[in-house]
Amino acid sequence: MIRYAFIHIISSFSTLFNMRVILSCVSIFLGFSVLLSVCTLVRATTNVPLPSYPLAVKSPYLSAWLPGNQTSDVATAQPQFWAGQNLTWAILARIDSITYSLFGLPHAPAGTVAAKTLGISYTSTHTVISLLAGTTFITLDFFSPVFPEPADYARQSLPYSYLTVSAKSTTSRTHRVQILSAIDQTWTAQKGASDLSYAATRSVGYFTFYNPAAIHFTEEDDMATYGSVIYATLTKGANMSHACRPAAEMYATFAQTGSIKNNGICTATDLAGLSQALGLVGKKATNVTFAIGFDRANAVNFLGSPQTALYRSKWPTVPTALDYVFTDYSDASSASWEFDHEIRSRSEAVSKSFGKQYADIVEASVRQCFGAMELTVSGRHSILRYSADDLQVPANNMKQAPQAFIKEISSDGNVNTIDIIFQTWPIFIVLNPEYIRMLLQPTLTYLSLPKSQGWPQPWVIHDLGRCKHKCISFVMSDD
Repeated sequence: MIRYAFIHIISSFSTLFNMRVILSCVSIFLGFSVLLSVCTLVRATTNVPLPSYPLAVKSPYLSAWLPGNQTSDVATAQPQFWAGQNLTWAILARIDSITYSLFGLPHAPAGTVAAKTLGISYTSTHTVISLLAGTTFITLDFFSPVFPEPADYARQSLPYSYLTVSAKSTTSRTHRVQILSAIDQTWTAQKGASDLSYAATRSVGYFTFYNPAAIHFTEEDDMATYGSVIYATLTKGANMSHACRPAAEMYATFAQTGSIKNNGICTATDLAGLSQALGLVGKKATNVTFAIGFDRANAVNFLGSPQTALYRSKWPTVPTALDYVFTDYSDASSASWEFDHEIRSRSEAVSKSFGKQYADIVEASVRQCFGAMELTVSGRHSILRYSADDLQVPANNMKQAPQAFIKEISSDGNVNTIDIIFQTWPIFIVLNPEYIRMLLQPTLTYLSLPKSQGWPQPWVIHDLGRCKHKCISFVMSDD
């Protein structure tokens, strides 16, 4: 089981690294030179391997990882939710009538050839896997954007990650390439109870796993049991096909024809597959992008009133959000490489002797930290006074300042734990100190209530909620 402590910045990279060492290294990023001697522990390590590589990491509930011990052969690797549950995320390529398994097929269908894994690398926002399928070079770019600036809060709160599959020939010969990617109900924690359906906007086709009978603000084994899991791609006319079918049937159809055929009837246990024909591929790379998301209109139940994710102030529906996600991809990608370069260069500048290793650690920390948080639309809170209006946090109030909720993923699911917030300060002081205020806002709001309605103790509350049956519904802490 993978136990990944997003909100502790980073859990561990080897037996040499414990939490205090890693957090001290992050603090040095802020210029606390007194901690330099601790960070010298990483001098002997180069190109730090990770215990688990981020794939789709945009919230505590959209959090997919590749175990580090499976990176030598990603064609047969098993991606997992951060708490260890297996996730189905299959990627195949049909190249000149030969079908290759690229990723996520531990039990590959008969007749497929496993592409050779060449390597894996990561930045602050990308995990890139390189493969060789015959004489075709393939890259899988798992991209979870990070937009720390105040102008981008709504953009940052979008619960979507990208997968881009690129192909190019390693010889002068061209190849006809088709790509298939599919997910299933393992992303939902619904155990087959979700309905599966397909819909399309003018430019995006997408599958939705959704259970209308699900109870809001509940989770099971750390996975949210409500909301909509989305898998999408651009339609691109005849180049795109989709299907919801049993895995064996879908893979067989793709291997035979290079596309998949929808039978119009989806069952909860079907694969939701999206296929794109890249056409003839030469030495210039050709690609297709998919997006995976977890939409929860009811994000947090705070003081008895539901809050909604901040992105809904601009994109209130799944179709509008998806249209923006794909329209924004080019700009988001360009901005991410600039952001990644800044993180890398500033981190390496810490030391000539261990700067490169330290930069690896910082890069691996960024998605972990931002992936533990959600930004929501808040009501009219005041930390200086209390009135009845302060408790009104309607999900349709889209004009208020955002506030942040961070989940203690690595242990019991507590929300906005004070000592955990302290440990996130280094990254936020560097990237945007306003996040510290947004994280403390809910606690200060709660503490401003009269003791008869809020926190009765003379010391500060430890956290805002414990993980019971309603893990995202805040109850009074007892310590």
